[in-house]
Amino acid sequence: MAARGPLASMDVDKRISMARYEYSRCREAHEKFNAFITIRDMEEVLDEVSSSEGPLSGFLFPVKDNIAVAGLPNTCASAILDGYVPPYDAHVVEVIKKLGGVVVGKTNMDEFAMGSSGETSHYGPTLNPWDRERVPGGSSSGSAVVVAWGSHVALGSDTGGSVRLPAAYTHVLGLKPTYGTLSRYGLVSYADSLEQIGLFTRYSLDMAYILYYLMEYDARDMTMYYGSRRDEVRNQLQRIIDGEGLELDDVSIAYSSQLIGLCDTPVSNMVYKVLDRLESLGFKTVDIDMGFVYPCLSIYYIIAMVEASSNLARYSGENYGMRIDAGSYWDAVTYTRSRGFGDEVKRRIIMGTYASSKGYEGRYYIRALKGRRWVKENLNRILREHRFILLPASPRLPPRLGEAVGPKGYVLDIFTVIPNLAGNPAITIPAGLVDGLPTGVQLIGRFYSDAELIWMSSILEGAIYDPGLLPG
Repeated sequence: MAARGPLASMDVDKRISMARYEYSRCREAHEKFNAFITIRDMEEVLDEVSSSEGPLSGFLFPVKDNIAVAGLPNTCASAILDGYVPPYDAHVVEVIKKLGGVVVGKTNMDEFAMGSSGETSHYGPTLNPWDRERVPGGSSSGSAVVVAWGSHVALGSDTGGSVRLPAAYTHVLGLKPTYGTLSRYGLVSYADSLEQIGLFTRYSLDMAYILYYLMEYDARDMTMYYGSRRDEVRNQLQRIIDGEGLELDDVSIAYSSQLIGLCDTPVSNMVYKVLDRLESLGFKTVDIDMGFVYPCLSIYYIIAMVEASSNLARYSGENYGMRIDAGSYWDAVTYTRSRGFGDEVKRRIIMGTYASSKGYEGRYYIRALKGRRWVKENLNRILREHRFILLPASPRLPPRLGEAVGPKGYVLDIFTVIPNLAGNPAITIPAGLVDGLPTGVQLIGRFYSDAELIWMSSILEGAIYDPGLLPG
């Protein structure tokens, strides 16, 4: 694979030199594209790099601002959490620090991860480095931009495409692991049954290497799977890291021309080019009926909004974050939430409360849960017959700023919500540039096929995209 190896074996001076360069790229991404909410001082970061030991030594980690890092603000890009500093690390951050990695800062995002464009942040929109007048995708916008601008890895979270969509819009790899693979301890809750911490990298080898270590089991997250399948994934990742690769027999990749037909013409043309390239590499591609996808967006948003209305009820101003004193308790809570939450967050709380309220839950929420089971059964039926499913990552190229704010941006998630509803792993792989703008394809795999997805991305490095390509 065309990838740089682990940095731990380098001498200290070389690690510091590489970290200095990577930090400078992070700083540029912040100044040019508003990629960070909090970025640490360079000398402080380099001091930690010089004294770090372990397999992740030398790696700088930009971390999405809804993942707790002790001592750094954790705002979720919302005014209501402005100034909140957690006293603990998320589990994945604990692992990073324990193994020698260094957190460089907290990246910008859509407020409470609610958005598909990177524009709902209280701290201003993140800009796309390929075209500053366009969005980089959301909600993990800052993390994607930092990797696109030259960082090797960043952490994000993916509730309905929040890693994979910005990966497609910035020409990087974006992985949503199988639900339960990475601990969600320390991830601020938006929609617990859907969300998963995910990874951005430029190279497949880096993706395999980082995922291998971050998969460390955490008993504090009751959704984490612990058993032989986890060991199998780590063994496969180890083979990729060692350069042995994976032997995947009779790889059949399903796709749906009816779904590709929903895309704008430049995107659909690029997807078909990828399919042609896969066939030239010896893979079998099969056009199938995937009509069950059409209601997925409605099912997803009902479930996500209901869970959001429950999770965000904790922001009352009583325990942490913004508090506006206004006489009675109820007045204080009302003023705090009305001024602390942005428009998109308020919209989702209101809609989620309505959809789950007495007398309506059967019409909306319970019906959506039944629909979710139906989607999962259909998706895994296809994956029993085929190894992977290939879909566009987005139906259109990166929109201009302002074109995808609010409900008009929900359609961008039409393909990416499917694996979240089912819990399956999925990876976005860059498909190239159209008129200078990135687009990507999404591969969905069977449960715990995370390593297989990364291996497929490694095969396509250089075949359909250049992992070393930088904007500007």
